[in-house]
Amino acid sequence: MKRLMTICLVVIFAANSIAATDFFASTNELGYQGTIWNITDNTGPWTTSTPRNANLFTAMNTPYMDPGYEGNYNELLSSWWEHSPSNQNDSFLQLAEEVTTPSVISASAIWDETKTIFTVRVSGANAPYPWSRMWQPDNGVAWGVTFTEYSYSFEATFSQAAAIDEYGWLANTVLPDTIIGTFTGEFVVTYDIEKNPITDGDTYGFNINFSKEWFTTDGGSCGEITPASYFAVVPEPATMVLLGLGGLFLRKRR
Repeated sequence: MKRLMTICLVVIFAANSIAATDFFASTNELGYQGTIWNITDNTGPWTTSTPRNANLFTAMNTPYMDPGYEGNYNELLSSWWEHSPSNQNDSFLQLAEEVTTPSVISASAIWDETKTIFTVRVSGANAPYPWSRMWQPDNGVAWGVTFTEYSYSFEATFSQAAAIDEYGWLANTVLPDTIIGTFTGEFVVTYDIEKNPITDGDTYGFNINFSKEWFTTDGGSCGEITPASYFAVVPEPATMVLLGLGGLFLRKRR
């Protein structure tokens, strides 16, 4: 009997990390810096101004708990309200598709076995203007683009473990201790009817790094911004059973 119990525990722990394509990730504690270069002209790279802040709001295959958030969201953009109030200025980035998220090719999130590390990964192609904008250093602007290919990933680490919340999500709503991540890919300048003389043209590459350590507030247009985070996945039914059994076997073992 003891041998059987040990085997069950091994299986439970082996399956204890939880991955899902149904997830929600939101935080505004992203400081970023990186480089952008012009592939067409073979010029650059140019370094983004620092510090700059960004926020993440990615929801895949929800419904989320609040009305109005059902569906898919794919949003990663500069927090311009914490700096100069503009979506055209130095080092600005924006990937902000509507609910249908037409460009997403793959998206997933995972809690590790300790439920203290949350990782989200998203990749896509042909994310269109007007939802996409990116700084073009040699043009001195951040106007309309199409992200021909992109990927971003984030890892948030917490001091306390995630737990099943009232909505059935394996969630952590406390502020993470650390956040690291990357945003990489290519974009092509897309004609912006309001922003002549920029027209369809050059292709650029970019490599942006994110870290909570770079997050800062300088007053901006809205003053100090209160950080907020929510990271969650919807466990598969079988995983929910394993989580419950894990607790049961541990209690019996004690």
